[in-house]
Amino acid sequence: MKFCMAEVRDIENDPSKSGRVKVRIYNSQNDERSIKDEDLPWAVPLQPVTSAAYNGVGVAPHGLLVGSRVVVAFMLDDPSEQYPIIFGSFSRAFKPTVKGIQSSPDPSTGGAEGDPAPDHPFGASDSQ
Repeated sequence: MKFCMAEVRDIENDPSKSGRVKVRIYNSQNDERSIKDEDLPWAVPLQPVTSAAYNGVGVAPHGLLVGSRVVVAFMLDDPSEQYPIIFGSFSRAFKPTVKGIQSSPDPSTGGAEGDPAPDHPFGASDSQ
């Protein structure tokens, strides 16, 4: 498996209505001019074995929001990387504004001066 960081870009328009979300993979899909959000792949959130996740049975709401940062993986038999699997999400100290781009710390979420840099995929600057 290949693991990557990604950002959720669409949570509402899954044509199959199966709980998938569109994700933008950091470092490989950074150019938003040439790779539009509508061309991004649909990612499947991995569910626990306590959820059937089949034929409408199981946990459907995933809790992800546009701007959520997630870890995705690709199976080795997916060389085109078109079928990402979401393994989990990372907390964020800043409230996303436009498509996950952060502008300033949000006091209601505990964001403060010196909190994680918004442009770093993990949300933390290497210089801190």
